[in-house]
This record gives sequence, C-alpha cells and structure tokens, in this order.
Amino acid sequence: MAAHEAALEPAGEHRSDLMLSSLMQCGFTVPDSIDPEMAAELYASVLRDKPVAAMRRVFTNLRLGRYERFRSFLPKPAELSALIDDAARHDREMLRIERDRLKGIEERRRLSRPISPEEQQRRREKVAAVRALMADAAKRAMPTTGECDDH
Repeated sequence: MAAHEAALEPAGEHRSDLMLSSLMQCGFTVPDSIDPEMAAELYASVLRDKPVAAMRRVFTNLRLGRYERFRSFLPKPAELSALIDDAARHDREMLRIERDRLKGIEERRRLSRPISPEEQQRRREKVAAVRALMADAAKRAMPTTGECDDH
C-alpha cells in the first residue's frame, strides 16, 4: 500500500520544475497562446500539487510522443493538469482496491475467533445428529424389496 500512497504524493514545486525543464530541453515549446514570461509561473501553479507518479507517466508519454495532439509543444496548463488527473485516477483506484483488500483481510481475522474444544465437540455432535437424521430419512424413502408395486 505504501507504493500506491507514494504514487499519490504531491510533486512539489522543485520536482515539477525539474520535470517541466526536462521536457523543454527535449524540444517542447510553450504554446503561442501562453505568454513566455508567465509560462513558468502558470505551469508551476498547476503542477505543484499534482501526484508525482502521474506526472512522471504523463511527461514520459509526452517525450515518447504518445499524445498525438502534443508532439512538439507543451499542452496548455489546464490541458496538462487534465492529463495528469486522468493518469492519477489509476493510482487512486489501485490505492482504493488495496485498502479494501487489507480491510477484508482484517475483518476476516477479526471474525475468525479460535474455537474452544467444547465448541468443536458440540459442532461434531450436531453434524453427527444431522447425518443420522438424513440417513434415517433416506432409509424410509427407499422401498424395501417386498414393498415394490408391480402394477
């Protein structure tokens, strides 16, 4: 579970700046609609609290050209935010699944109390009584050889 929680840890200003700088060094340019002097501040404000693992996946996918729409320029800050949020959904879902799994394990542990020898004996006797009743009912349901109807 720690790995899933770490994946959702916020990137922070320093890490997001480094990741954005690495994309710029790979040749990505800021869109024309973004003022170049304001770009760093705009992107930093959007990226600061985003989950680090999702950011890494999105930035890797951008570098590898997996987003057809963004092969040579950076997405606008809002578009980049949306891409990272989509990538983080998976991490959040995995964390939820892991928490549910651990909760189920804990609940099963809590509900499975050790059975005392007296309780084990009582249960064995009940099972034996039920088996005897079923055997008796089966005997009564089976016709004996002399009772067959030959109509």
